[in-house]
This record gives sequence, C-alpha cells and structure tokens, in this order.
Amino acid sequence: MNFEFNDVLKGKRLELIRTIPTLAFSEVLFETVGSNREHLKPWFPWVDQTLSSKDSYNYLLDKEEKTKRKEIVEYGIYYLNQYIGNISIFDLNNIVKSGEIGYWISKEYTNKGLMTEAVKILEKEFFEHFEFNRLQIKSDFLNEASKKVALNCNFKIDGILRDNRYNNYFENIRSTIIFSKLRSEYFA
Repeated sequence: MNFEFNDVLKGKRLELIRTIPTLAFSEVLFETVGSNREHLKPWFPWVDQTLSSKDSYNYLLDKEEKTKRKEIVEYGIYYLNQYIGNISIFDLNNIVKSGEIGYWISKEYTNKGLMTEAVKILEKEFFEHFEFNRLQIKSDFLNEASKKVALNCNFKIDGILRDNRYNNYFENIRSTIIFSKLRSEYFA
C-alpha cells in the first residue's frame, strides 16, 4: 500500500495514538488487559494468552511488523490522557480499498459513547484521508455492546455467519454478525 499511517488521530474527547512496541507501553497494555480480563474474556480469545507484559510486548512486535507491511494499524484510545483500550483496522486491501475495524475498551469506560467516537475517528481517517471504499466490523452475535457501537456509527448489517466459530469462554458454537459502511454512506 502506498500510504503512511498517522501516529495520532484526534476527536472531540479522545486521542488515538498508534501503538508502538516499547517495554513501557507493553506494561500499560498488560495492566489494562489484566484489570479488564473478565470483561474482555467472553469476546476475545487472546485474553487467555496474555499472561505477562512479555506477551503484550511480543504482540506489539508482531503487530508492528504487520504495520510495516501495511496489513494493520492499531491505536491506543486515550481519554483525558488515560489509556483505556485499543482500536485497529486490519485486513487492509488497497485494491478494493477496504478494511475491518476491531476494538475493545476498559469496562469503566463503556456506555459513554467513547468507542463510538473512536470508530468515527478511524472511519474518518480511512474514508477521507485514504479514500477507502468499505469498512466492516464483525462481532459475536451476542455481544450487544459491540453491535451497539456499529449501529451507532450507522454501519449496516450485511448478514450473519451462522454457527461459524467455537467460543471457549461459553463452550459453545457461536454466530458472527457482520456490519459494513461504504464511503458513499459516510458522505451521505
């Protein structure tokens, strides 16, 4: 891909700052995940593999390599200068100009519209600056908070992948709901 990611994106209340693999940030990331483990575990299988700040650091190193290849870009979400979660865009396709948004936020910051704002900041960057055509969000069908964010950002439901994956936390087969937004809908 022939573009450079911005290191900082600003909204009304939030700053999105690109995650960089440093030992200091890996500690912050690990502590934040650790204090939100039960909140995140039902929806994110990687929580069980995040057992030390070294795991967080290795994740950041791997993600940085993918960022250099323009496969993903991830931002820490900062509210009042406090790190509260992550948002990323991945599966970047420069031919169709598309990508998928993924996110998580600390439990104490849910239901405040902060994740909705973070998604809107990221979609603005990719629809306006990079002229992407399509963004999508996938969510466990039962993850009401994630679905609410997608709908609050005016993403449309594309469909449901029925019984397409196993969820270790719930120990059952689950469905995935897919939302998307087109550039034409963003500018409408």
